[in-house]
Amino acid sequence: METTTQHVFIDALSLPTQARAELVHKLLASLEKAEPTPELVEAWAREVQERYEAFQRGEITARDSEDIMRDLSGRYP
Repeated sequence: METTTQHVFIDALSLPTQARAELVHKLLASLEKAEPTPELVEAWAREVQERYEAFQRGEITARDSEDIMRDLSGRYP
């Protein structure tokens, strides 16, 4: 971990729980707003195409999103 990042991390650990939670939320939100790199866009386009072709060949199946969300909520209470 870079020295500056390490100092920020140590400082953040000294915050009260609620303040740390708010900081985490803000940091995650800032990542969601970041523009994807052209390499990332290209990689996802390839992944989508490969998955679609595998689905068309019958190598993978589709699942209902509600089933997936139910499965995930059981893993991460």
